[in-house]
Amino acid sequence: MKIDINLIKTTPKNLEFNFCVFGEPNTEVKQWIDYHNLTTISSGKFTNIIIPKDVSMEDLFTEKEVYEYMDGFSPNLNKNLHVGHLSNLTIASTFQSMGITKNVISIMGDTLSGSVNSEEAFKNYENTCNLFKFGLGDIFYASKMKYKGDLLIDGTDKYIGTKIFNVNEDKVVGIKSDGSTSYFYQDVALASHLNDNTLYLTGFEQNNHFNQLEVLFPNNDHLGLGLVMIDGKKMSSSDGNIILAQEIIDKFKNEFEDIKVGVNILKGQILKSKPSSVKNINTKDIHNPKTSFGLYLSYTTARLHSAGSVPSKNITDFNSNEMKYLYLKSKYNLTPNVLLKGLVELSSKINNLYLNYTIKGNEDNQKMFQPLLDDLVYGMDKIGMYYIEKI
Repeated sequence: MKIDINLIKTTPKNLEFNFCVFGEPNTEVKQWIDYHNLTTISSGKFTNIIIPKDVSMEDLFTEKEVYEYMDGFSPNLNKNLHVGHLSNLTIASTFQSMGITKNVISIMGDTLSGSVNSEEAFKNYENTCNLFKFGLGDIFYASKMKYKGDLLIDGTDKYIGTKIFNVNEDKVVGIKSDGSTSYFYQDVALASHLNDNTLYLTGFEQNNHFNQLEVLFPNNDHLGLGLVMIDGKKMSSSDGNIILAQEIIDKFKNEFEDIKVGVNILKGQILKSKPSSVKNINTKDIHNPKTSFGLYLSYTTARLHSAGSVPSKNITDFNSNEMKYLYLKSKYNLTPNVLLKGLVELSSKINNLYLNYTIKGNEDNQKMFQPLLDDLVYGMDKIGMYYIEKI
């Protein structure tokens, strides 16, 4: 028997990791406790649920069905990538690493003209995806999308000369009077072609667009991503505070021996908040390990590596039930920030131990650090970060 992971809380950090519920367990939780022969202990207003060391977290909690497809990063080819695009890419890369989708696809915007050469833009797109550990799947182009279904009808009244989709009480233009297709037409064509459960990641301002698409294709989901702020200000070309992706990548290349450190830093800034939340990148704090989570995790692995402690080969799971729980919760709720916070706390534990226990030349201490390092490296991989050997 499995239950929704959100029905269970965890015990306070000062106690050994276990689960708890407020008050008495409800009927569903009580059946779950009995089914797995778990021990309960009353603790004030809570009931603590003691988890055996050898329990499998996957056996306890329901997992959502994996999406067949995810459209996570499909920029227009008429403009340069900026930091906002890197936010979308970071979240898409993390979802791919966490196994939230089986396949990724992209539908590239190529119907608008611009100052950027489309071939050059696509090459830059490929290079950036590779740098951010995002494996590309099938590529589609907006200009080539053809809808072959029967939902498109001739428009009437003020829509005469167009072809429209009826979406509940709304009429949405698919083919304009000049023969060009709308974004909605292109996404309908893609959804019809894929014909399977698909997750779309775009800015929250497109929520209504995808709500309408879900009316026609109920097996589609959309996660609206929060906008990116730079030093507390919304990025705006008119205000001159747009930071291009290549600018920040070049900045990190100049400041760190390994560009992968810069990728971890930027990913940490994005993933510390829920995907739907506004993200604020404070350019003054990204080099401070206390406020820059990606840098802190990188420093931790580099510190242990310099002391001779390296991750085990072929790590396939977490050693800690707590870390496995945080991973499953992040995956179920599409909130990688939960796992990232756990990795930061794990790094803090590692660094505090490091001050008191010598690793080099001490086999017992090496054995003590090994499962902690393995969990850190495995977790970093699950959120799309790099293992860093040296900073």
